[in-house]
Amino acid sequence: MKKDRIALINSGHKLIALGVKVENERENLRRLVECGTPYDSQLMLTALEKFEKIDAEWKRKEAEHLEIKKRLGDL
Repeated sequence: MKKDRIALINSGHKLIALGVKVENERENLRRLVECGTPYDSQLMLTALEKFEKIDAEWKRKEAEHLEIKKRLGDL
């Protein structure tokens, strides 16, 4: 039980850090759009790919976090 609580706390820390990265990448995409960068440019495609990769990682970690909470009965 204590091991799960520690895992939950660690998972929460990772989610926060990933959330910051997701928002940074989202802001980068926003800036590119505001600057008029073409959607099909290599710069935009690279930025989108980076955002999608970080976002997918966040979603995976969130699912793991929720599973730990469920095991602990916190949901």
